[in-house]
Amino acid sequence: MPQRPIDTVTAFYTALSEGRADAIASTIDENFADDAAMVWPPTLPHGGRVEGSRKLRAIFSAIANPDAKTGATNLRLVRAIGDEDDVVAWITFDWKHPGEDTGTPNSALELWKFSDGVVRSIHAYYWDAASIAQPG
Repeated sequence: MPQRPIDTVTAFYTALSEGRADAIASTIDENFADDAAMVWPPTLPHGGRVEGSRKLRAIFSAIANPDAKTGATNLRLVRAIGDEDDVVAWITFDWKHPGEDTGTPNSALELWKFSDGVVRSIHAYYWDAASIAQPG
């Protein structure tokens, strides 16, 4: 049975920040629609829309790898607010470009859309997308 939307979002980011790929996979399997989508700003190297819970499971499980050389590190859920249809998550993280030892601090708001208790889409809005798109 699906969780309350805000609990799904909180569980997802907790698992992601703790590097627990198994918990991310479980959260996606139990709470995402088969055709769920993630939409990143198109200006990012990984930008655009990705559809399908299986694809999202693979992407987010890889992101959770604590040994990843690039991407978001030190992710933290600052706050989540919402209702049964929409949840907004404020996250902070450091973005590491290939070859960098330390990341650039950044943050984002991610709008999670739910229908019938399951995730339909996540739309990411970054504070500083330019720092992710171009190495410092």
